[in-house]
Order: sequence, then C-alpha cells, then structure tokens
Amino acid sequence: MKLIAILVAGAIASSAEAKVFPLQPVGLPFAPDSPRPLSPEHLLYRQVALDPVADMPQKVGKFLIPITSAKEMNEALRETLDRANMLAPPGTQPKARLLVRWGGLDAPQKISFSSQATASLSYTLIRAQNGEQLFHRDIVTVSRSTGGDASDRLKGNARLALLTNLASAIVCLDKAAYGRAPADCALEAQMTYRARKPAVVTFVPR
Repeated sequence: MKLIAILVAGAIASSAEAKVFPLQPVGLPFAPDSPRPLSPEHLLYRQVALDPVADMPQKVGKFLIPITSAKEMNEALRETLDRANMLAPPGTQPKARLLVRWGGLDAPQKISFSSQATASLSYTLIRAQNGEQLFHRDIVTVSRSTGGDASDRLKGNARLALLTNLASAIVCLDKAAYGRAPADCALEAQMTYRARKPAVVTFVPR
C-alpha cells in the first residue's frame, strides 16, 4: 500500500492567508529516491559553495497570490544544501561550486477544481579551482492538487513543485559524485498539497 503524505494548509490558516510550508525537502518522501544527509565519507560532504540563483525575478506569483521570491529561494537552497551536508562551512576552501539558474514556474490561474504547476531550474556543478564543469542537469518537476480554496491551492501546489525540484537536485548531486546521475533527475513527490476549504458566506434573514 502506498503511503501519501499531505501538506495541510487548512489547520494553520489565518483569516487572510494560509501559512506556507518551508521549501526544505531533506527528510521528506519522494520517488524513486529521497534526499538524505550525506555521510562524512561522501565526496561532496561539506565541499559545495553556492552562488545566488541566476535569472530569477525578485518576486514570483500571480495577482494577489505571492508564491516565492529570489530571497526565499536563495535561503532555501542554502539551507537545503546545509541539511544535506553538502554546504561548505564558512572560511573553508570548497572543492566545488553550485550554479543554479531559474528557468521558470508555470502555475496557471484558472477557474477549476484542480491545479498543476511546473518548476524548471538548471543546476551546474563546477570545480572551484579552475571552473571545470563537473555536472549539469535541467530539472523540470510537476505537482498536482485538487479541491479546496483555488488561490491557496495554486500557491501551495506551485511551492510543492519547487520543493520537488530542490529535492531532485540534491539526490542527483549525491549520485553525480560517483558517476551515477540519471539523465532525467526529476523526482515525484510522495505527498500532495491540501488547500484549506473556501470561505462560505451565509445569509441569515433578518
């Protein structure tokens, strides 16, 4: 039996907006693999420096539906690498540098009972000493959600696509260090986003 985790907004929703979940995939379930902290014996253990995401707009989202920002994505990438034991500590000489380029986030806003989002980012690992390319993948991840408040669902489902993209990059980098990275690194989230229920206005006769 397949166990599906659920990211729930309704239980933590305020009257204005549901609290968003963090873009931190380490420890969450994905398929066919999930991102995990590296062991000290791994070639990339605490050896990766990170550059800011290139070509990303300062804010990403729809009208009145903010999804993420360049600031959040940079922080999420840094923390994700740190939790995966890849990020080089301050003051050390990393062996590699990760370059991330924003490709886009397609999350159509339409009248529907379902939402689909596609996140596209590219990841290039270079040797810190001479800039030699060690690894490159364009990763495209997709997420889907149904039911609940349409705006909340659009936002949460789009963030899940981004979360899955980060997870895919970590798993692929892990395997790339030993020449085992697949051609298509995209993972599938073993969770779904459940939007809060839409507000209901009840008219009471006076």
